[in-house]
Formats: sequence, C-alpha cells, structure tokens
Amino acid sequence: MKLTLQTKLIPKDATVIAGVSGGRDSMALTYALRAQRPDLKIVAAHVNHGLRPSSKSDADFVKGMMIRWEIPLETLAPKPPQDGNIEEWGRNKRYEFFTKLLKKHHATFIITAHHQNDDFESMLLHFVRGTRVKGLSGMQLLRENILRPLLYTSRAEIDAYISVHEIPYRDDPTNEDPMYSRNFLRNKVVPVLNHMYPGLAEKWQKQKPYWFELQAMLEESAQNFLNEFLTADGLSRQAYKKLGFPLRATILELWYKKSTGKMVEDSATLERWDNALLTFTPRKKTEWDGKKFLVMSKERGRIN
Repeated sequence: MKLTLQTKLIPKDATVIAGVSGGRDSMALTYALRAQRPDLKIVAAHVNHGLRPSSKSDADFVKGMMIRWEIPLETLAPKPPQDGNIEEWGRNKRYEFFTKLLKKHHATFIITAHHQNDDFESMLLHFVRGTRVKGLSGMQLLRENILRPLLYTSRAEIDAYISVHEIPYRDDPTNEDPMYSRNFLRNKVVPVLNHMYPGLAEKWQKQKPYWFELQAMLEESAQNFLNEFLTADGLSRQAYKKLGFPLRATILELWYKKSTGKMVEDSATLERWDNALLTFTPRKKTEWDGKKFLVMSKERGRIN
C-alpha cells in the first residue's frame, strides 16, 4: 500500500526539512517519503516544547526512530514562557526552527503532515470564530516554502497506512482534551457532520480553487488600491469609504503586512481599524502594532 502524497513540486534529489512530532501523521509521512521518494534527502526536525510530561520520551522516541530509518535529525528544546498564548508560541518556535534548518541544509521545502481532516477542521474553526474568504479557503498545498503533501489525504487513509506498514508512533493525550476548540470540533462535531453528510471534507476541498481564486481577486484589487491611494501621508479615507467591506478588510490585511511583516490575528482587529477609518474624527487614534498607532486626519489615516 502506498500513501497518497502530493510531491510533484519537489525536484528530484532535493533536500527537504520534515517536521516530525512523533505522532501518527508525521510518522506516516516520513515513512512514506522515505519509501516513495528515495531520491530525496530528508532532514527530520523535532521540537520538544516541554509542555507535557511525555515530551522528553516523545523526543527520545523520534531520535530512536530516525536512527532506525537512517534519517538525520535536528532537535530544539526551547524554554516555555510563563504566560501568554502557548499554542502561538509553540507554532512560532517550530517555524522559526524549520526556517533556520531550511537555510542551513539548503533545502527546497519545509514539509508538514497536515492532512484533509486538519484542513477541514481549520476551516470550521475560522468559520465559527468569524472569518472572511481566506478562512473559507483552508490551507494551501504550498505556501511560500511550506509544502503539505498529505493535504488531500484523509485521516482514514493514514490510519490504514500506519496499520499495514506497522509504523510506530506516539499518541498525544492533549488531542482528546475538549477544552481545546479544535479537539471539540474533531471529536464531537465533525463525526456528526460526517454521519449526516458522508465525504463532506473531500467535497469541501473540491471547492477550494473557487475560494482561492476569489481571495486572489480581492488581494489584486486591494493592492491596486494601495498603489493608488496609500502615500507617505497615509491612506485616503474618502476613497476607502467608497469600497465594500470585503475589499476594505483585504486592504487592511495587506497594509498591516506591508508595515509590520505580520498577519492580522483576528477579525475584531480588522473591524476596529475599519471603524476608525470610517468614523474617527481628526487626531483620534487606535493601536496598530506595538507602540505604533493608526492616527486620523480629516483626509487620511496614517501609521505613527
């Protein structure tokens, strides 16, 4: 049995950085890459976040399996913060590490084990939290240098592959904790949806080209607007007010990324900035990023 992998984008004999947590998905992907693309040089990357009692034994397991499979392994064990968003901290640390390894090993891609069910769950999370077109699009197969070869592969196929090839893996007990929104959707909501609408995730994924194309159209229009109406003096409020909210929101996303290099974290932030540009009186301001503010004049909004 072979696992369905989207690896046509990976050149022959390329080096790739594969994130290996030790869980079933990453172990299945690493095993399949090794078996189905023997031309690749795989460098495994494991981050021990130190957030669970089993973190150390998970790291030891990954180390042992990579030795067994003759795959070089890079590891990182950052010190967890005392407060703040732990999930965001963990994600940022992983991708910072992966990016460093990408340069160190002159690799072509960072490979992650996100699969069809992850994609569908992410879309649902965006939907229930309040989303725009981008959230309904789900994950991209390739985003910058991050490739997700399992994105169109179901969890059921991965489970079958693990069983047939007797691939060892480690379970993460936190995946069963309903306190986390994703776990609640995965374990309580998605099974009901699949019972009522079999194959729902696959059917939704077939719509992804539509949502991606719509998002691309919005971003192109937003960029054209910024090129014309964003100057050193700020953004034209008069021109901005004439637009519909989907385009205004996209303009704000691109403007924020242009000025900070970061993505907007939530819809509420976009709505706050939008309200400021539409309604604030001159000299009134709202937080933009860190110590920077979006400050109004009669004609323009600018970042100070």
